[in-house]
Amino acid sequence: MNQAIIPEKDRKPEEVSKNHHVMEVRGIGDLPHDLIIEILSRLPVKVLCKFRCVSKSWQGLLTRDKEFIARHIECSKRTPLLLIRRYLSSAIEEPSNTETTIELTSVDMKGDVTDRFKKVIDGPVHTFISCGSLSVLCCMYSLYVCNPSIREIVRVPYRPNSRISNIGFGYLPISNEYKIVHLYHTSYVGNGKMGCEIFSFTSCENVTTGSWTRIGDCPFSAWTSEYPVCVNGVIYWSLSSGWKDRSILSLDLKKQEFASISYPIRDSKKYSLLEYIGLMGGLCLVGFSEETSRMDIWMLKSRNKNWAMEYSINLSSLCPKLLISTDDHSQEILVHMEQRDLICYSLKSQNSRRIGYHRAIKNYNKPCLYYGSLVPLG
Repeated sequence: MNQAIIPEKDRKPEEVSKNHHVMEVRGIGDLPHDLIIEILSRLPVKVLCKFRCVSKSWQGLLTRDKEFIARHIECSKRTPLLLIRRYLSSAIEEPSNTETTIELTSVDMKGDVTDRFKKVIDGPVHTFISCGSLSVLCCMYSLYVCNPSIREIVRVPYRPNSRISNIGFGYLPISNEYKIVHLYHTSYVGNGKMGCEIFSFTSCENVTTGSWTRIGDCPFSAWTSEYPVCVNGVIYWSLSSGWKDRSILSLDLKKQEFASISYPIRDSKKYSLLEYIGLMGGLCLVGFSEETSRMDIWMLKSRNKNWAMEYSINLSSLCPKLLISTDDHSQEILVHMEQRDLICYSLKSQNSRRIGYHRAIKNYNKPCLYYGSLVPLG
C-alpha cells in the first residue's frame, strides 16, 4: 500500500531538510555534464571536499573525473596560493629519531591564512619544489609527493638506503604526467658528469604505480643551492660554474635531452640579485641593481636560445631578497623583500601591490606558489 503523502507543514524539520537536500542533488544532476563541471570547478577545494560525501556519483566526479579536475585547476590559477613550510624536528631530544614534522600553511594573495596542517615524514627535508598544484619533498633517503589542498602526502617508491641529492620536478602536458628528475654522482660517471633517472606518474592516478627510468648521463654538474624551475615541459637548473661564467642547465622532459644555456650578462657586480623564473610563457632572467634601483627582465627566445631584454623597471627604494616562482604564463612577479614583505608587480599594468604576510613568516622557509586542486595521489 502506498504511504500517504504528508504535507510539508506537518513533517518533522529534519525530514523537510533531508528532502530538500535530495531535491537539490537531483536538480543539479539533471543539468548537462559540461555545465555541472563549469559550475563546480569555480568552487574552492574545501567546499568540494565536503561535496564528496553527497553521493557516490558526486564522489566519482570530484575524485576521478579527469576533465573536471583539469578544469578546476585552470580556474584555480585565477586565485593562486602561497605555500609556506616549517619543519619541526625532535632530533635534538631524540638523536636516534629521524622523523620530522612538516607544517604547511596556505596563504591567499590578501595575506590571509586559508589552511594549515602537519604531517610526519622521514626528514630532514633538504629540497622542497612546487609545480602547479603538487609539491615534492626530498629527504636524504626518501621522496614524497604532496597535494596540500587535500592534505595528502604520499611516499614515492625508491631504492632503500640510496641517497637522494639533486631533484627537479615538472609536468609534461602532452602525456599528462608529472616527472621527478634525480641527478646524482656515481663512481662510474666521471669528468663532471651526473647520472640521471626520472620517476613518472600520471596525474589523477596513484603515485605508487609510477616507475623509475634511467636516461643518458647529464654532461654537466648542476648547482643544488638554487631551486630548479619547470617551464613548458623543460626543467632548468643553475650550473656550478660560478659568477664569471654562469649558465643554466636544461632538460627537455619530452625529448629527454640536456642542454646548456649561457647567461645574457657577464658582469657579476651589476646585480645584487639574479634569478630565473617562468614568466609570460617562457624562461626569464630577472636582475636587480642596487645602484640604479632597477629590475631588468630578459626572456629566453626558444628558437635561437638567445636572450632579449623585455623590461627595465624602476623599483625606487625597494630592496629585493629573492623571487618566488609563479605560473609559466603569469605576467606578475612576486618579490620577497628584505623587510619580509611580499610585493606583487604586474608587468601588464606596471603597478605593484603589497601582500600582507603571515605574521610568523620569519619562522618559515621560502614560500612556493601553488593552485588548489583535487588531484588524488593515492
